[in-house]
Amino acid sequence: MGYIFKPWRNWSLFTRIMIGFVLGIAVGLIWGPGAKVLNPLGTILTRLLTMVVAPLVLCLLVCAAADVGDGKKLGRMGVKTVVCFLVSTAVAIVLGLVTSNIIGVGTGVTIQQTVSQTASTAKEVSMLDTLINIIPNNPFEALAKQNLLQIIFFALMLGFALMKIGEPVKPLLDIFRSGQEAMKEITNIVLEFTPYGVFGLMANVVGSNGPEILIPYIKAIAAMYIAGAIYVIVVQAGLMVGVIGRVNPLRFLHEMKEAMAFVFATCSSVATIPLNLKCTKNIGVDDETANFVIPFGAVMNMNGTAIYEAVAVVFTAQIFGIELGFTQQVMIMLTATLASIGTAGIPGSGLVMLTIVLSSVNLPMEAIGLLAGIDRILNMGRVIPNIVGDAASAVIVSRTEGTFKDKK
Repeated sequence: MGYIFKPWRNWSLFTRIMIGFVLGIAVGLIWGPGAKVLNPLGTILTRLLTMVVAPLVLCLLVCAAADVGDGKKLGRMGVKTVVCFLVSTAVAIVLGLVTSNIIGVGTGVTIQQTVSQTASTAKEVSMLDTLINIIPNNPFEALAKQNLLQIIFFALMLGFALMKIGEPVKPLLDIFRSGQEAMKEITNIVLEFTPYGVFGLMANVVGSNGPEILIPYIKAIAAMYIAGAIYVIVVQAGLMVGVIGRVNPLRFLHEMKEAMAFVFATCSSVATIPLNLKCTKNIGVDDETANFVIPFGAVMNMNGTAIYEAVAVVFTAQIFGIELGFTQQVMIMLTATLASIGTAGIPGSGLVMLTIVLSSVNLPMEAIGLLAGIDRILNMGRVIPNIVGDAASAVIVSRTEGTFKDKK
């Protein structure tokens, strides 16, 4: 038996993920709805990764903040990171609007006006409330509920405090360093299960929905994937990494292939944090910057989700025959940029944020129900720019900080 499984273990994680991905699609097409019995494999994978994410992010960011050694440097890195996130997200929204308008994502689509109403009312939350909610009432509750924005806030505060105090609290910092190594090892163990989980996820998705689910919304799906591909190749790999980061874009994309394959199958930016960290460090980003930017980006930097929101809004307007003026499209850009900051990298979070964006331009909420059927397929396309954007931002921050390790 050992000889049978030895070649499998010798293959790269990317190869094994892609084999699981393709086999899952094949089984889903052949077995149909019956493939749902394989979904527990995907559930096990996502639960294993979710299990490790919160403690991993806490330990990484506490150590990252403490290791900076200078409050000014920590602030400088933070400002650079947020600027990268906001600017790249704004560009993503523009690309999404342009692509969806050119393709005409909602034109030629016939829908019944008696479409079932989706019980989704946008709760109005002010910017001040959003900022206040980042501060946890109880950091242990934030860990238990996996509220990553609150975990990040607490971790940075604690790491900064440990840095300021210095030697007296070194034993506590050593605990977090040990925890960081332990979480990395657990992650390596969990990643070995990835191909089987991906197999179960894809079998269930294709078996439950069938290939015909692509037909009614082919234009919206095409716009999402075309805009996403252009954004990853031209903006992220070409401009951000190639021009600003001075790294070979082809090498960048090659190093990122495992993370891209994983997130495409699982649709979770947060679950991809461990693998994205590994790929980003292989590119040449130093540990300090990667450990700071990647977890931070998983909850703040949603480039792909921003593209999706722009595509979805134009799709909604066109199928309901509503014209969107320049002012309204600018409003979409602003709202989508802010809305994307709260999508915690979990599958389906784009639909929640879409509620806020649709309400900002008074578009029918029924569109959420229309898009829900293909949300998984759209999600698979939008999560790749999310995680690639985190890595690209890490390259820029590392390069501008002078800590990037150039590799041949």
